[in-house]
Amino acid sequence: MKLEQASPPPPLRDHVRCFQQRRAKIGDTPIVYPITARTDQFLEFYLQGRYVVRFGEAGRQELAPRAVVVGPSTRRLADLVLRAELDVFTVQCGPAGFYKLFGTPMNDFADQAYDAHSVIGPVLAELEQRLADASSFEERTCVAGDFLRQRLDEIGRPDGVSEFADRFLVGRGAISVGDAALKAGLSVRQFERRFCRQVGVAPKLYARIVRFNTALAAKASTTRRQWTDIAHAFGYYDQMHMIRDFEDFAGESPTAFMRRLSAMPEAWG
Repeated sequence: MKLEQASPPPPLRDHVRCFQQRRAKIGDTPIVYPITARTDQFLEFYLQGRYVVRFGEAGRQELAPRAVVVGPSTRRLADLVLRAELDVFTVQCGPAGFYKLFGTPMNDFADQAYDAHSVIGPVLAELEQRLADASSFEERTCVAGDFLRQRLDEIGRPDGVSEFADRFLVGRGAISVGDAALKAGLSVRQFERRFCRQVGVAPKLYARIVRFNTALAAKASTTRRQWTDIAHAFGYYDQMHMIRDFEDFAGESPTAFMRRLSAMPEAWG
């Protein structure tokens, strides 16, 4: 399993976090990867093979579209089932990157994934074909970068509300929504409404998900670190509040989820 990653060109860096390519040849035993709450929103192309999305305890399964737009996730709703040979190219957007590039309100994208052709339109077909024809990851990043730079010329600049989503990330979710609204020159209700339109979830929930993912990453990078220390370091009132966040966002306790995550290939982490 191979993961490649590249930064976007400077004009796109306020909109795109990175480009990624994952290639894998999976044996007879499928890999099941849990989808937890996360702030990520991305445009993804399955150029060879496709994920199977398995929902809930009932195990209902759907084959992912060839190209998909995925919004932020607020809880664990599904698992990815990875099989056979995969070649996946991903445009990882910033917190409001998709809204900035395509002008698409993100209110209805939380906990959803949509066929990208139905969201972006016929212009996507040419991009998809050019990505499939590209001979290297570097060529794919150039193809995607050219396409997205054209979008910058076609879409107006949104207001500054979405910039506070980046501040939530940098601040590990510790920024006050009231303070953010004040700095944006808006009432809290106006700020929340605009934030949700551009990012896809309400700012308080977004901040909780950011803090959860920061705590999860801290434990994954230093497995011997105690959960009590992590809870204190990232502003949880106590360890029980952190455990409740894991149950809400990962569907199980911190220890149980880390046990599951440790068995996953790093390229899909």
